[in-house]
Amino acid sequence: MFDALLARKSAVVFAVDEWDECFARVHAQIGRIHLAVPELFDELDALRTEIAPATSSEFPFILSAGERRAYTANTIFRNPDWRKKDRSGALRINPEDARQVGVADGGRVRITTRRGSAEVPVETTEQMLPGHVSLPNGLGVDFPGREGAPASTGVAANELTWGADRDWLAGTPWHKHTAARIERL
Repeated sequence: MFDALLARKSAVVFAVDEWDECFARVHAQIGRIHLAVPELFDELDALRTEIAPATSSEFPFILSAGERRAYTANTIFRNPDWRKKDRSGALRINPEDARQVGVADGGRVRITTRRGSAEVPVETTEQMLPGHVSLPNGLGVDFPGREGAPASTGVAANELTWGADRDWLAGTPWHKHTAARIERL
């Protein structure tokens, strides 16, 4: 199948079934798919008490890296001219947190995590709980700018998330729970 995928420019048909034939492939006595995986029951029970990385004096904020926003659904929206809102991919922050950092709406900050740092504009909003900030997904990738020169806008969320802070099973970094520090520029 892999060779067939590489050899063609489009899809590869690997099975043709009528709808009523699909469940004939389920080999369970009751005719239903069993989704329970007993080997994971103890792990699932532990999720109730698992604590994600906490903030510290060095990293007092929690960053949700990769927030879905209008016009940032994926990386096809590279050119900010295509976005009607939030053209620069601002860091959203609670107004009280912004005041404590010493930045106003539209100001610029440096956000730093254990993985890296980036300079970003700020958008204050009551939608963010105190102590939590967010950056949009799908940004930080190049697009052909003026005169064809590569340009980019916003921050690539993966540049700020640390691989050591991750789900134990799948190895997925905690993009929605990354300890961060914010400094006014």
